[in-house]
Amino acid sequence: MVHKKIASALIAILMIFTLTGTMFAAPVEYGEELQNMPQNTPTVSFTDLPNTHWAYKYIAEMVNKKVLEGYPDHKFRPDNTISRAEFATIIVKAAGLQAKKVNYSSFSDVKVTDWYSPWIETAKDYLTGYRAANGEYIYNPTAPALREDITVAIVKLKGYDAARLANRSIIEAMFKDYEGISESAKDYVAIAVENGLVSGYPDETFRPQNSITRAEAAALLWRAFMYGNDNKGVGGGDQSTTTPTTPTPPVTQPASPTTNPSTPSHPQQPSQAAKFSVDTLVGGNGQGDVDGPVRLAKINAVDSMVLDKDDNVFFLDSRNKKIRKFNQSNGMVETFKIVNNQFNWDYVADGQNVTHYDYSQFTPIKLAYNLASNKLYVSGNVLIKPSNYSSDYYNIHTIYEVSPAIQMAAYTFDRLSGSYGDVYDTHEFISFTDEQTIFYKQQLGSGDVIYQATLGGASSIIANAGDKTGVDLTGRVEAIVTNNDIFIFDTGNRTLSKIQLFPRKVETVVSFDSITFDSVTVCNGKFYISSGTTIYELTTDGKWSVFIDGKDLIYNDGNPIQKISQLSFDSNGNVIVYDDDNKAIRRINL
Repeated sequence: MVHKKIASALIAILMIFTLTGTMFAAPVEYGEELQNMPQNTPTVSFTDLPNTHWAYKYIAEMVNKKVLEGYPDHKFRPDNTISRAEFATIIVKAAGLQAKKVNYSSFSDVKVTDWYSPWIETAKDYLTGYRAANGEYIYNPTAPALREDITVAIVKLKGYDAARLANRSIIEAMFKDYEGISESAKDYVAIAVENGLVSGYPDETFRPQNSITRAEAAALLWRAFMYGNDNKGVGGGDQSTTTPTTPTPPVTQPASPTTNPSTPSHPQQPSQAAKFSVDTLVGGNGQGDVDGPVRLAKINAVDSMVLDKDDNVFFLDSRNKKIRKFNQSNGMVETFKIVNNQFNWDYVADGQNVTHYDYSQFTPIKLAYNLASNKLYVSGNVLIKPSNYSSDYYNIHTIYEVSPAIQMAAYTFDRLSGSYGDVYDTHEFISFTDEQTIFYKQQLGSGDVIYQATLGGASSIIANAGDKTGVDLTGRVEAIVTNNDIFIFDTGNRTLSKIQLFPRKVETVVSFDSITFDSVTVCNGKFYISSGTTIYELTTDGKWSVFIDGKDLIYNDGNPIQKISQLSFDSNGNVIVYDDDNKAIRRINL
């Protein structure tokens, strides 16, 4: 995780400071944030920085630690105002991070080709952007970095828990210009003041909207390394005391599950005391059906969502019969497939066409991705009435391969009585055990049925709730298929069930009575289930724990999630969710 990476990178720096100076916390006095300079300082040589300059020692320390640097003309320009882009580079270096290679920008006013783009993308969890009046997410890279901006960034780098530690009454009493501090920054300023990172000025002001110079930035960064009542290092490194954390319940590996190749590599169990930043990948600009750059794209609906091995996000708009794609490599949203005449199909039996399957009657329901074959699939249903004299319908449940080409992958052909509503199914699962074998669920009049098929052929029933060899399912459903068992979690009846195939045995593993679940996915032989903004981890033997507590989410664009409607993982173990309230696909960074 990012905080751990930062902490380990900076512990060495903090140990050097401990040996050459004194780590201490003292009562804050107005104006002291630019005092208490280093005692032992390396020499630096800039033509515009005499050793009598008030910030010489701060600058020398930060230059020596490779946090700050001068210009090619051998000047430091200590009195230059520091820009937001420049401070982004400083944050990344202070944190010991590597600037990201970027293929797209999160901000409408930052081009990928701008020199500062990699630094801004890497630092955006600490020095965040703004939501403009027109809905665009901007960074203002050339604008001056404000005192409150830098204070927030330093507190985040130090790893303080703003939700738990902030006491605004401190700064409300201290500063005459308290109301001038942005609402979103007040908690961070309070923590910074209480822990000696900043102090304000002798005239009892904080001046939150003032810009700062490169010399002042050096002084503030030195204090960030040296001060803090809990002696935390930047990014949460702990030199002496341990902040209590919520213990993580033990998780038992299931007896013999096989990794489901239809899901990405497994996520890492995060620390339950950590805070997790949330980025918007696509949408957040209001409801609509607009392709293009992520800063302009709009989402109408996401009825199903999957990621491929390259972290491209495919999402289904069932009503408009459209599969859309967020291309991770270039930051563009595009219409990937539309249900059209390419989906026409003729059901053939005994060498004769039995019925024509018209694409206009096909309703797509669910996307699936097979990691083993790197192919994308979409499933759906259609009812066909074979003659005007029959009261029966033929229900064709189909699964199409849609990449690299559109072709039939699996199908059922069952004769049913009733209306369209009897067979319309919005909560099926699709599970692959290898490149060719597929398991899926369909809702029939007799009960829920589980099928097995070899891709390209007809399906056979392996479990049926109607004859007690399967289970009835009512909500969103996902399954883990092992050699002889099918584990199914249903958000509707809040139950994990196990179907043992040979000899046949159906049992309930665990049920939950007092919680409402919204979405579920499978990763590395485990279920991940959301309720509101909290995500739980559930193993096939019924053991469960909190994977991410919704209270621990920090929103970089200021838009909170109310409910996670779709859930998946990328190749780095980050959680990708669909937030229907904001019409946005978002990433929880682990």
